[in-house]
Amino acid sequence: MITIAKLDGLVAAFRAATTEHALHEALLTATAELGFSQFAMGHHVDLARPADDAIRLTSYNTDWIYHVMERGYFADDPMHLASSKTGGAFPWSDVGNIIKLTPRHKLILTEAVGFGLVSGFTIPVHVPGEYNGTCSFASDTVQPFDASTLWAAQACGTLAFEAARRIMRSRSHSENGEVPGLTPRQMDALVLIGRGKNDSEIAELLGVSRSTAHEHVEGVRRKYGNAQRPHLIARALFDGQVSFTDLLRR
Repeated sequence: MITIAKLDGLVAAFRAATTEHALHEALLTATAELGFSQFAMGHHVDLARPADDAIRLTSYNTDWIYHVMERGYFADDPMHLASSKTGGAFPWSDVGNIIKLTPRHKLILTEAVGFGLVSGFTIPVHVPGEYNGTCSFASDTVQPFDASTLWAAQACGTLAFEAARRIMRSRSHSENGEVPGLTPRQMDALVLIGRGKNDSEIAELLGVSRSTAHEHVEGVRRKYGNAQRPHLIARALFDGQVSFTDLLRR
């Protein structure tokens, strides 16, 4: 059973991590403190062609990773599929209750045992507009984990993934510049653009002339490098300027 003091230390390490190396070290420490032997955390992207805007950190057996890539198991990972069907963390023993295991799924699970992935716990991460992801902690033995350990693992997995998102977002901003600052009227125009409104409709909704509405729209576009409207909205969602709720609210 992990103590509150140790959990506080793990939480502090995840919150302080600003590099992939620091996050990897924090995950290694958490894995040991929680009583697991290996971890894997990251976005669900093709291991053979990893995306530049994704992050994957793992201490899984290197031979298992090669094994997975050689056999194309990644696309059929039962834990990844199960994580897409639930928002809650789950022990691996429950995966058959979340998805219908195919013969290929069962083969993957059976072969994983030979690489020290006997039992474990997976925390799904779903953020609209981003790759799905998971943080998994694995054990090389079959053992019942007490409730406090599983809750601590869920906290660590969630914080680890948030640290990864923070690191990736910082990297993106360092390459593409800071999030543009918009005036209140430009923010109003941005939301209405995202709702599919044209300049005339924006003018009517904001109670201004069409030329003024157009200037608000163009002001937003200029601050986003003269981006066209579809790309502008994608950027604004990614930057956190607007949310899906803002755009879908009537």
